[in-house]
Amino acid sequence: MAKSIVVKVLAMTQGDFVRHLPVLLPDGYSVDAETWLLNESGRMLTIRMNSNADRVLGKLRLPQLRVEFEFDAYSEQEVDVFMCRLSRLYHRGGG
Repeated sequence: MAKSIVVKVLAMTQGDFVRHLPVLLPDGYSVDAETWLLNESGRMLTIRMNSNADRVLGKLRLPQLRVEFEFDAYSEQEVDVFMCRLSRLYHRGGG
């Protein structure tokens, strides 16, 4: 299994993203303000974050957070499962 990198740009602050990481990565830990690691069973997941300029739509300002997920020794299916869990955890409904 090779490395796989997935990049997402999320409309949230870094603080909002980090607040939920312990639910997603109960055994993960912060290396610094912008990097989280999960090392389990010979596999490594590295999450790197950096804030981009807010997206402005008229009077509406949306924060932009670029998040890079680097999966080392994960199968394609394991990456897909993780990204689905991430999507469900950070889903925001409206209406």
